[in-house]
Amino acid sequence: MKKYSIIGICMFIILACSNDDDTKSVDFHYASENFEVAFRSQGTIPQPSIEWPQENGTFSLKEPIEGLTIDENTGALSIERSLQVGEHEVTVIAQSGSQNWETRFLLTSILKYTFWVGGRNNDPDSEEVEYNSILQLYEDGTLDIELIDEVGSEGVGVWSIDGNAIQMWLCTYCSDMNPQDVPQTDEHSYFEGTLDNDMPTAKISGTWFVVRFDPDSTTLRGNFVFEWD
Repeated sequence: MKKYSIIGICMFIILACSNDDDTKSVDFHYASENFEVAFRSQGTIPQPSIEWPQENGTFSLKEPIEGLTIDENTGALSIERSLQVGEHEVTVIAQSGSQNWETRFLLTSILKYTFWVGGRNNDPDSEEVEYNSILQLYEDGTLDIELIDEVGSEGVGVWSIDGNAIQMWLCTYCSDMNPQDVPQTDEHSYFEGTLDNDMPTAKISGTWFVVRFDPDSTTLRGNFVFEWD
């Protein structure tokens, strides 16, 4: 009986050591935990650093992300124009034989300087919009707007985005105004919608309102659409 007990203990130690080898930690990471790319631009995230315990393995994305592809042999990532605006948590799996390891980083597609063409209507029940305006969004959160072929129609405003939900406060025919002052002015336009990056183009669309402070009121006026130009 004693002999069998000793054999059992030895087998347990051997198996335990084998399991330790199977779960050996590996130094696997990309150059940064945060990457940024301009909205609708293309780019590459270079291959990661990894110390394979034995033979080299392959790489894959744990969850697919539209606009992001991975080279299974090197782990380098290609960013395409179809990547949606906002933050994307990327998890990459490295696998060699029966072993695998994970690493994570944050990829953010951000609006910098962008140029859009579109317009708005005065009917909340209609999706038909005349494309008669030029909209420019700047990285600092300000914007310019202008009615095509309308002299003196240049205006300014501010914008913000959370995920793909976008808000804009603006006025036309007020090019001399400080853009940051627009949300506090009596009777300005407020736009609320979403930014969708549907290839081959991107589109900002939603509803717009007139905001008044004297008397204090917000009135739904219609719908708007602006397309990437």
